[in-house]
Parts: sequence; C-alpha cells; structure tokens
Amino acid sequence: MSAAEGAAGATPANPERLKERLKDLLGIDLWVDANFPAIAPTKETEVAKLLQGYPGEVMVIGQGTSFPQEFSPPTDALILLTTRLVEHFEYSAEDQVVEISAGWGLAESRQRLATVGMVVPAWERFENGTIGGRLAGISSRHSGGRDGWTQSLLGITVAMPDGEQLGFGGRCIKDVAGYDLRHLFTGSRGNLGVILKAIFRCQPQSEWKSYGYPITLPKAAGRISPVLRKLLDPKGRMRSGV
Repeated sequence: MSAAEGAAGATPANPERLKERLKDLLGIDLWVDANFPAIAPTKETEVAKLLQGYPGEVMVIGQGTSFPQEFSPPTDALILLTTRLVEHFEYSAEDQVVEISAGWGLAESRQRLATVGMVVPAWERFENGTIGGRLAGISSRHSGGRDGWTQSLLGITVAMPDGEQLGFGGRCIKDVAGYDLRHLFTGSRGNLGVILKAIFRCQPQSEWKSYGYPITLPKAAGRISPVLRKLLDPKGRMRSGV
C-alpha cells in the first residue's frame, strides 16, 4: 500500500467539487493524485493563477514524485507539486550561466550541462531531487565549512503568496543591488512563496574539483522568522512542504 493510499483520510470532503473548481480556475485539469488534493502546474502562469484565485492554504512540494509514509497534510491544504515546472533550461556560453525551471531533476540537469562541458558545483552534492526542491530545502548560509548556494545562485524567480511573480538577482553579480533577497527563499521549505526558476553560475568541468559536499539537509531548514512570515505572507496561506 502506498503512502497516499494509507492516508486517504486527508482527502477533502468534496474532492470532485474542488477538482472542478480548480479546473475552472486554471482552464485545465492539473489534478494528479486520487487520494490527496494535489495538482502539478506545468507553467509559471498556472502557479500565479492558482495563488491568486484559490483562497485556502497551499503546501508546496518540490522534491520527488511520491509522498513519504509519514506524510499527513492538513485536510484543508491544497498540495502544489512543482516537479512539472520545466519551461526553462537555457545555457548561455557567453555568460557561463544556466537559467532553469524549478521542476528539472538534478541528475538530468547535470547531464545536459555535461554535453557542453559545464558544471554547477553546488549541484554536485546531490544525487537526485529537483532544482526547486533542493533550493527550498537547503539554506544559503555556510554549513560545515561548505558554501550553501552563495557562490552558485545568481538569480531566483518566486511566486509570492498573492500570486505576484518577483525576480531577485540576475545573470551577473552586478545585477544584485541593495538588499540581496535571493537567499530569503533558500531553505524556506515553501513557507514564503513558490520557487519558479533560478539562474546559476556554471564552471568548466576541466576546472572543477569535488570537495565532498554533504548531501544531508540542515536541521534548521524551514525555520522562518514569524515577523518575516507575517510580512511576506500576511494571510498565513503557505504551509511548509517536504
């Protein structure tokens, strides 16, 4: 029995009604699970429509395609899976950066960059997962003498709880002026918004050397200041995902 089958009690009272409501809201049926109120947008505009039109709580999940055994979401929370957000994968040889959507898997992303002889060092500590899931699960702060995302993450695009899309940073270091807000969302576990895509600095494979990055998640991931949460999500809609 799967985790979803074992937790069918988490299904909302009227799943078919909710399914039809979301279909009318988005213009497409994105429902992906028989036992949970889970949808998987394929476009950034669909994420924006959902957050703008759905008034309830939203739980963002960006890693993997199945729910863990202990998964028990609130009965009134809609689950938003970002694993199908693969609109963008654009490598710039001139800038040596890659712009990539949150749903891309790390294994496939590494393979695609390898065809042009490039690597994103921060990705190499992970065997699997998605871009958005790892960004949401790993803080940018230094841990155990290793860099989080600081040296690799140049820009990030996020859908805020009200659906507004905001971009922080850019393709170059000089694109970051004033407060650097990129790293508010790394390690936030979806509590502050939905990570849609990111821009990473690349490095030639011939110049890169593995330094044994840890794969484990920091225990403090997802701990957000109540003041910050109130400021960015005043209605308290966003719930921590897995």
